[in-house]
Amino acid sequence: MKTLVVTIPIFCVAAFLGCSGSKEAGSGSAAQHEEQKAVSGPAHEMAKQHMINGSLFEMKGEHAQAVLEFQDALRYERSSGAYFALAKNYAALNKQTLAIDAARDAVRLQPDNLEYRRMLAGSYVQIFELDSALHQYEQIVKLDSNSIDSWFGLARLYQARKPEKALQTYDEIINRFGPQWEVLLQIVEMHNSTGNFLKAAEAMKRMTEIDPSNLDLQQSLGRAYMRANQTDEALKVYRDLIERDPDNLEFRTEFGGVYLTRKEYANANEQFDRVLTNDTLDVEAKLRVGELYFGQLEKDSTIAPVALKVFDTISRRHPKEWRAYWFIGAIGAITKNDSLSLVNFRRVTELASWNADGWVYLSSVFLDRNDFQSVVTVLESALKTLPDDVRVNSILGIAYSRLGRTEDAIRVLERARTIDPKDLNTITQLALIYDGLKRYDESDSLYEAALRIDPNNHLTLNNYSYSMSERGIQLQRALEMAKKAIEQQPENQSYLDTIGWIYFKLGIYSEAEKYVKKAIEKGNANAVLYEHMGDIYARMNDTERALEQWNIALKLDANNTALREKIQRSTTR
Repeated sequence: MKTLVVTIPIFCVAAFLGCSGSKEAGSGSAAQHEEQKAVSGPAHEMAKQHMINGSLFEMKGEHAQAVLEFQDALRYERSSGAYFALAKNYAALNKQTLAIDAARDAVRLQPDNLEYRRMLAGSYVQIFELDSALHQYEQIVKLDSNSIDSWFGLARLYQARKPEKALQTYDEIINRFGPQWEVLLQIVEMHNSTGNFLKAAEAMKRMTEIDPSNLDLQQSLGRAYMRANQTDEALKVYRDLIERDPDNLEFRTEFGGVYLTRKEYANANEQFDRVLTNDTLDVEAKLRVGELYFGQLEKDSTIAPVALKVFDTISRRHPKEWRAYWFIGAIGAITKNDSLSLVNFRRVTELASWNADGWVYLSSVFLDRNDFQSVVTVLESALKTLPDDVRVNSILGIAYSRLGRTEDAIRVLERARTIDPKDLNTITQLALIYDGLKRYDESDSLYEAALRIDPNNHLTLNNYSYSMSERGIQLQRALEMAKKAIEQQPENQSYLDTIGWIYFKLGIYSEAEKYVKKAIEKGNANAVLYEHMGDIYARMNDTERALEQWNIALKLDANNTALREKIQRSTTR
C-alpha cells in the first residue's frame, strides 16, 4: 500500500486545529472534549499563525523549521491536527521515536482518525516495532472494514510475524473484495516460501483467471504445478500454451520436461526434437534440454544413452561449447565409463582452461583409479592457469602425499590454506601429513582449527582422536570425539577401528574387541586392523588368537619388521 505525504494548503489550517468536519472524527471521548475546549481568541490566533508558518516550511521541505512552528502552535492550543503535523515532520527528519510520541497524542485526541493511526503505524514499522504497528492496523480495520488498503496493510504486517494470520487475512480480502492480483501474488509467495507448492499453484491459477491472456503467467502456473508434483495439471497448462503459441520453443522444452518427469520418453523426445533440430535457436536453450535429461539420470539411469545423444548432438552442432563436453564427461562418471569421462573432461580443459571444474573432474577420474602420477600431471598443468584455485592445490597436495612427495604436498596444501583458511579438506589433509611426520604441535593446531570451523566434522573427529590414541594423550576426550564420528558414520571401517583402538588404550578390552572385530567383518580389512585385533587378544591373554591375527596382518604387510618381531617374541615365550 502506498503512503502519501500530503502538503496542506493554508486554507486548511482549521483542520489542523481539530475543527475538521471529517467523518473519521469521533465525538464522544474525553480526549476529544479536551481538544474541543474553548481557548481564548488571542491564543487560538497565535496557534493558527504558527500552523500557517509550519505548513509553509513543510511545503518547502524545511522540516526542522516546521517542527519548531508546530511545537509553538501546541504551546497555545493542543489539537490533534498539530500533533499529526508535528509527527509527519519528525518522520521526515527520520526521528521516528519523536514522531511516534506526537502521533500517539494525535490518536489519543482523535482515536477514530484513520490517517493518524496509519501515520503512527508507519513510524512503528520504521523502528521495527511490528507488534505495535499491528495493533494500529487491527484498530484501523475495525474502524473501516470496507477499506481494502487497510486490510492489505494488516495482512502485510501479519506476514512478517504471524504467517497463518496473514493467509487468513488475505482470504478475508478475497471474500470481501473478490480476487485481487496483488493479494494472490502474496499468497503465492508465502506458500512457496513454506514449501506448500500446491497451495501456491492454486493461488496462481486464480491469477490466470484474472488475466487469462497472460502467457507468461500461464507458463509460471505450469512451473508451479511441476513444483507441486501435479504433472497432470502441468500437462494441461502446457498443452494450452502450445496450442496458443505453437512456435514457442521454450514452452516446448518445458512441455517435454513434464513428459520426462513422467518417464513418457517418446512424448518427451517428440517435443525436444523440435528444439534440438532448430538451427536458429541459441545453444543455451539446447543445453537446457540436455540439463533436463541429466537431472532425470538420478531417478532413472536407463536414460543415460538418450542424455548422451542430446549432448552429443549439441557438441556436433556447437563444437566450441565446452559445457556440452562437461556434461558428457559427467555422464561417463555416472555410468562408470572412465574413457568417456577422460576424453570429454580433457576437452573442457582445452576449451575452457579458466574453468577449474574441468581440471578437477579430469583429475578425479585418475584419483578414483589411484593413479596419483596422472593426477599430478593434470593439476600441475592446471596450476599454470589457476594458481589460486583452492581445489586444484588441495587435490594436488593429496596426490603428492600419496606419491611420497611430502615437501611438495606441504607446499601446495599450505598454499591452498592461504587461499581459503576455512577449507576443511585442506586443513585435514595437511594435519594428517604433519601427524605422520610427528610434527604434533602443527597437526594439533590444525585439528583444533578444523574443529572451530565445524565441531561435528566426522573426518576431523576421527583423525584427531586416532592421533591422540596413538600418543596415549587425552584419551577421554578422544573417546568422546570418536563416538561423535561413529554416530554420523556407524559403518565406517576406519572409524570403527579408531574407537576400538581408543578403548584398547583405555584398557577396556571387551569394547575394543567388539569394534575392531566389526571393522574386520566389513571385509577388505588391512594389516593395521588385524594387528590391532592381535594386540587386543594379547592383552586379554589369548596368545593363540593374537598370533592368528598377527600372522594374517604379516601376510598383508610382509615388510612390517616390528610386527614380525612381535610374533617372534610371543612364540618364544
